[in-house]
Amino acid sequence: MLMDNLKRIIGILLVLCFIVAFTSCGEESPQEVTPNETTQTAENEISEEITVLSLNKEYFSHYEWYDDHPEMLVRSEYTDVTLDKSMEKKYPLLAKALTETSVMRKRAMEEEKDNFIVSATEEFLNDSEAFSTYVSSLDVQVRRADSVAVSIVEDYNLETDRAFNCLNYDTESGKLLVLSDVVTDIVKLPSIVEKVIMSRIGEEEPFGKTSIPDYFKNTSEEDITWVLEYNGITFYFEPGAVAPTNFGIRTATVTFAEYPDLFSEKYTAVPDAYIVSLPLSSPFFTDLTGDGKSEELTVSGNYDYEGRFYYTLGINSESSSYEVDWFSYDLNPYYVRTADGDSFLYVFSEESEEEDRQMILCVFSLKNGEIKQVSETDTDVLYKGNNVFSVPTDPDMLISAVKN
Repeated sequence: MLMDNLKRIIGILLVLCFIVAFTSCGEESPQEVTPNETTQTAENEISEEITVLSLNKEYFSHYEWYDDHPEMLVRSEYTDVTLDKSMEKKYPLLAKALTETSVMRKRAMEEEKDNFIVSATEEFLNDSEAFSTYVSSLDVQVRRADSVAVSIVEDYNLETDRAFNCLNYDTESGKLLVLSDVVTDIVKLPSIVEKVIMSRIGEEEPFGKTSIPDYFKNTSEEDITWVLEYNGITFYFEPGAVAPTNFGIRTATVTFAEYPDLFSEKYTAVPDAYIVSLPLSSPFFTDLTGDGKSEELTVSGNYDYEGRFYYTLGINSESSSYEVDWFSYDLNPYYVRTADGDSFLYVFSEESEEEDRQMILCVFSLKNGEIKQVSETDTDVLYKGNNVFSVPTDPDMLISAVKN
C-alpha cells in the first residue's frame, strides 16, 4: 500500500509537468520568430552576463494523533518553491509556471495527507499494538537558478521508499525543458551514461550487457528522470532500472567539461559562482580538486524517527570523510562554488522546532577534496517568517550576509 501511494504521488507530479508544459506554451508564450532571429537571440543570451535568481522555499507539516494515544497516526511534511516577488516582473512566464506547479504540488500532498489519516485511523482502531505511523515527506531542492534555467529536484520519501522527480525550466519562456532541448545528440547519450555508471559501480556488467542502452531505448523521453545542473546533467534511475535492485537508486552526472559537444551551448552558460541544494544520502558530482574530473560528494544524517531530530552528520568525498555528533530538527546542505573556483559546503540546521526557530550555519571547506570545518554561527539570514525561507542562490550575497 505504501509503495502504491509513492507511485500515485509521483504520478501526480509527472502529470503536472505536462500541464505546466502545456500552459507555458499558451497565449503568453513568445511570438514565433524566424530561424535567423532565433539564432541571434540565442547568441545574445549567451553573450550576456548570467545572473542568479531569487526564490523562496516554504515549509509545511502536519502531525495527527488519535485522541491522547502517544503513537502518532500520521506525519506529513513537505516543502514548496516559488519565484521571489522581486523577480516576477522580469520573468513573468517562469513565475506563472512555478506557481502553477506549486498549486498542483500542494494539492497532491494535502490529498495524500487526508487519505493517510483515514487509512491510518482505520488500521490503528483495528490493531493498535501492531500499528506504525504513516510517514511521508517531499523536499523541493533547487539545483540551478539563473537567467538561463531553473531546475529543481523533488525528493520524495515514503517510509523506506524514495523517489526523485525533476523539473527543468527555461527561465525566459517558463517552458518545461525536455532532454532533447539540452542534449544535442540523444543517440550518443546511452553509451556515455553507461560509461559514467560503470566507472562508479566498479563492475563490468552489473545487470546485463545492454541494460543501460535498453533503458533509453524502451523509456520515453518524458519518463527519463534528469536534472540540469550548473556543471552538466544528472540522471536518476529507480532501483532495478539499470542495475540490480539492491544497488538502490543509481545516479549519473554527465558533465559539460567532459562532453562539451553533447550539449546545447545555451544551457552550458553558467555564472562563475553558484549554490546547489544537495539531497541527503544521495551523491552529488562536481570537480572538487580542479583537475577537470568529477568527484562524489555525499552528505548524510542519522535520524531519530521518534524524536524527529538528526543525531549525526556525515560528509564524504572521494578523498576525505567527516562525521560528528549532531542535534537538529532539520538539515539543509548546500554546495557553494565561489568565483575563484573554491568549493564549500554550507549546512543549515535548526536547533529548535517551528514555534521558536533558531538556525545554525556550519561552513566546511572542500578545497582539494579535503573536508574541514571553518566556522559555525547562529544566523537567521534565510528566514523570512511564517515558515518561509529565502533559497540561497548567490554565494557573494550569502557570504556577505553571514560575515555581517
